[in-house]
Amino acid sequence: NAFLATKITFINEIARLCEKCGADVGMVARGMGLDDRIGPRFLRPGPGYGGSCFPKDTSALAAMGRDADAPMAITEATIKANESRKNEMVAKIVSLMKGDIRDSRIAVFGVTFKPETDDMRDAPALSILPALHAMGAKICAVDPEGRKSAESLLPWVEWETNPEAAAAGADAVVVLTEWKMFKKVDLKSIAKVMRHARLADLRNIYSSEAAADAGFQSYDSIGRPGF
Repeated sequence: NAFLATKITFINEIARLCEKCGADVGMVARGMGLDDRIGPRFLRPGPGYGGSCFPKDTSALAAMGRDADAPMAITEATIKANESRKNEMVAKIVSLMKGDIRDSRIAVFGVTFKPETDDMRDAPALSILPALHAMGAKICAVDPEGRKSAESLLPWVEWETNPEAAAAGADAVVVLTEWKMFKKVDLKSIAKVMRHARLADLRNIYSSEAAADAGFQSYDSIGRPGF
């Protein structure tokens, strides 16, 4: 698990480099994955890993190394980089909105750490959304399974049952979990009901071309050119 967490963190750092260089992390990851010593799995960049296993097991291995006087320097760096990753996502959203956060309305697509689960343990949403809320943003979220677990953890979040309702009057949409329902959504319908059509696609489930065709004013994703 520590190795897989490191692999995820590595591709997240490559994604950051791609953003600075104007490259496409999808092409880089595809090329890496063709090497059978590496393989394609766990090379999908995003807002950082979460869940019940990776945070627990990386911390346990790091603690074991400290206790045994055999420091797990790579694992320690992975833990630190993953925490920083969540702060980077907050900065990315703020930049997309040109710093206009206070009293804004942000629609969040997905809060669980991965799709097909209601698991909120160490989900990136638990770091990203409180930071946006502290800046004065109003958050409205939709998640097929996560609401029940998330309501007590994020008590100031408004909830809707479908993406269109969550996006109504929003100044930005932020994709945090790649649920199938979000992949199938009509982006034109989403952009049409927003106050400001901005999209932070932190799971790379759309393309900049699709966002532009749908009428979004600005689009940002992970490790790929936006507008």
